[in-house]
Amino acid sequence: VAGMKTFFPDLPLNSGFYRMVDVRAPKNSVVSAEWPVAVTGFLMPFEKIMNAIFEMWSQIMPDRAIACAFNLEYLLAGGNDLRKPDKPIYMFYEWLPGGWGGRNGKDGSDVTTACFGTGLMSQPSEGNERVNPTRADEFQIKQDSPGPGKWRGGAGVIKASTLLEADNTVMSYICDRERAVVWGVEGGLPSMPHGLMVKHADTGEEKWLGSVFSNYKIKSGDRFTRPTAGGGGYGDPLERDAERVRQDVIDEYVSVERAELDYGVVIKVIDADMLEYEIDDAATEKARAYIREHRVGWARMDPDRVSKMYQNGDINEMDAVRKYAVILDWGSGEVMHNSTRQFRESFEKRSVAHWT
Repeated sequence: VAGMKTFFPDLPLNSGFYRMVDVRAPKNSVVSAEWPVAVTGFLMPFEKIMNAIFEMWSQIMPDRAIACAFNLEYLLAGGNDLRKPDKPIYMFYEWLPGGWGGRNGKDGSDVTTACFGTGLMSQPSEGNERVNPTRADEFQIKQDSPGPGKWRGGAGVIKASTLLEADNTVMSYICDRERAVVWGVEGGLPSMPHGLMVKHADTGEEKWLGSVFSNYKIKSGDRFTRPTAGGGGYGDPLERDAERVRQDVIDEYVSVERAELDYGVVIKVIDADMLEYEIDDAATEKARAYIREHRVGWARMDPDRVSKMYQNGDINEMDAVRKYAVILDWGSGEVMHNSTRQFRESFEKRSVAHWT
């Protein structure tokens, strides 16, 4: 279809284009669904197919290899806008940028749009606030979202908003990569899980809603937060130049803590306000040797043990996917056994197999 559009750019997409494509897949599977088979948003398999094609071409042209990119997400909320006397219906519709995968010789693109819409722009918060009873409380690069690698993935973002004067509001959200987390290649590490968290103003309860839900009721004062993943890392993160890691810490792409956990680079904070950070070479050499010795065992640890550590607050979701290759219910901390099995197959092939 993309090729047809290249030769005939003035023709609108139509069913005739798709009749030219021969899909050899099980009938009504996720990549060959026919009406009226339900699918959870066209972009879910769409971007996975694109990333699979990117990986295939990366093997054919390794000099231009690229790791996995984030998945686009859509947030929709609607109800009655109480800021106006007639209480009109409003519809808050928004998507966020994220990170593309690390490349052979280059870091991934930071805070960019989805891989199928490179001209797409994210909406300005001021415009959304004008037409919807919402307030943007936070919208910035998500620290530690880039997948670690010799060439790190691009950074994602985090946005938090509060519902203001509204009534009868329900929220729906569609995304992916909550369980099939953005992966790295050639020894690179994953990014982080997608999903949305809501904090209810009346009870103070925080609730993880995940990456796909619909018609969830929210009220004035409720705050909803969602980060977008960065891109996956390319190459062994223990081979990343320590000075590049220090620069990422200065730029706040990577925290001091995860610089040591993911890259084995130990950084001393001299004066954070003056952006003075120093690499501890001896400690870095020791940390990297320790990670090399233990990381394969970590990636094969009993998932139930990892679940307990997560539930006790000893590790977070980044530790779970990057260090232990375990997928959990990010709300309860329970092991998702089937998702973990599938993720570990990917992790072994794309990451562990390339570690020396």
